[in-house]
Amino acid sequence: MTSLDRLVDQSSITRRQLESLISYLRVSAGEIKLKDAASLASQGRTRGKQGKPLTIGSYCRTVHQARTNIRESLVTVVIALLLGVTRVEDVRRLFELVGAGSHELTDEEAERFMRLLDVLLRRLVM
Repeated sequence: MTSLDRLVDQSSITRRQLESLISYLRVSAGEIKLKDAASLASQGRTRGKQGKPLTIGSYCRTVHQARTNIRESLVTVVIALLLGVTRVEDVRRLFELVGAGSHELTDEEAERFMRLLDVLLRRLVM
């Protein structure tokens, strides 16, 4: 299980939304076509007909839900800052930790990252 997988379990983003958002980023970068991204999102689906690709509309709806969840999460952080529930320095440290290239970590580094993240998150919300 990757750090990203662990974080999804603690977020407002579902695994399906994460997978769709990642494939959408690949569409935006020109790596794959929208139809292929919808097809990728169909794999392992639990609703609808197994093996039948998602419609592009369904896929786009899932991407939209993921983006909405991210936006709402960031607004929640802003509200916490405005209320004084968390400090700017702690949010900055958290974002610097995440932005430091935590995507490709060894198991030991990932475990350390998750422990540090947990400590920072507990500090963030007083």
